[in-house]
Amino acid sequence: MRLKIGIWCDYGVTLQPSEGIGVFVANLVRGLVQLPEVEECLLISKRQEEHLLAELNDLGQGKVRIAGNPRVPWAIRKSLKQLRRTSRAHQFDGRQSTPFSRGLAYAQNWMERYTNLPQRRLIDSVDVWLLPYVGLDQFFSRPTVVVVHDLVTYHFPQLTTPKRLGRFKQLVRDVTDQATLVACMSNFILENDLLKTLQLPPEKTRMVRVAIPEDIGHDASDAPIPASLTQARYLLYPAAFREYKNHSYLVDALTCLHERNATQWHVVFTGITDCPEALQQKIAESPASDRIHVLGRVSRAELASLYRHAFATVVPSLYEQGSFPLMEALHFGCPILSSDIPSLREQLQQLGDAALFFDPHRPESLLDQLQALEANLEWVLDGQMAGFQSMRRRTWRDAAQDWLQVLEEAKSIATP
Repeated sequence: MRLKIGIWCDYGVTLQPSEGIGVFVANLVRGLVQLPEVEECLLISKRQEEHLLAELNDLGQGKVRIAGNPRVPWAIRKSLKQLRRTSRAHQFDGRQSTPFSRGLAYAQNWMERYTNLPQRRLIDSVDVWLLPYVGLDQFFSRPTVVVVHDLVTYHFPQLTTPKRLGRFKQLVRDVTDQATLVACMSNFILENDLLKTLQLPPEKTRMVRVAIPEDIGHDASDAPIPASLTQARYLLYPAAFREYKNHSYLVDALTCLHERNATQWHVVFTGITDCPEALQQKIAESPASDRIHVLGRVSRAELASLYRHAFATVVPSLYEQGSFPLMEALHFGCPILSSDIPSLREQLQQLGDAALFFDPHRPESLLDQLQALEANLEWVLDGQMAGFQSMRRRTWRDAAQDWLQVLEEAKSIATP
């Protein structure tokens, strides 16, 4: 029997194929539709945002179905949200079952099942659900596989308020408790986040290795880059503006280069979020501010051109499951410099000695590695590309086959 798979892409905003977790979803769908064991992939977008997933609609000879998330009336939605929060808080405090808690559970179950029948019908139309992000306040009547990319806010609590962090932890605990299986894509995240931080039972966890993103396209190099960069020697960092992504580190590094009279260097940021005020202020105060380019959101074609023209792609992140930009950069022949954190060492182990790592807390460490790259550019790039060729032997069809095994296992666990 072939499997019908649902993938939930509505998280208040729709996971788009060109951005963040949406890149993972898009590549996974491209792999899944190649498998004869898969009958259908149902993608749920935010209501009236189905067009954001339209490029996936033509894959797999009709195997992909896209539907907007039906909206429940505001008053019911508000009541249900409050019920969920109260129920989670009650569970989080470790209280014993009481008439009140049983009443809460009954009311929540009734509302989940009967107040939004169009959504219920969509959820019930597939065999198993893949939830690409753990922060989802949603009831599922079918088995679920939840993906935990990382628990960065647990390790950097300053990124949010204590109240919001507490609520998020309650939500994560509830979602992972209710999930049939919980998966990740890094041994480091498996050990550090799933087993150590969340203390999930090992038999409930799975790890599936990623593959090289395949969605950029080989013809994308014709897209123009900004005129200010055509003659520039720039370091590229394509990442959303979040504190743990450590953009300010590159501002400090460029300032150090300026102080050394190395004024030929530029830094380019792209990202799906607005540049924070604090970072804008830091850029404005840097003596190299005219060589820091904040481009914001760019298309995949534009990003491909930026990779091709960059001297190097630099990822100074403080915490990651892995980095698609590092693999994308190598796809376009752009050398890479990586933050020295366990998950990125794990991801780049096939590059061997050609992998260049720096301390993400010391800008001088990046400058040392940048100097090493300049002095040995041909050797480093040849070594990185050789390692990359080894990495790319694993395709998204291979990754999809592994995910399919996890999804089939979840279905079998949930079936009496």
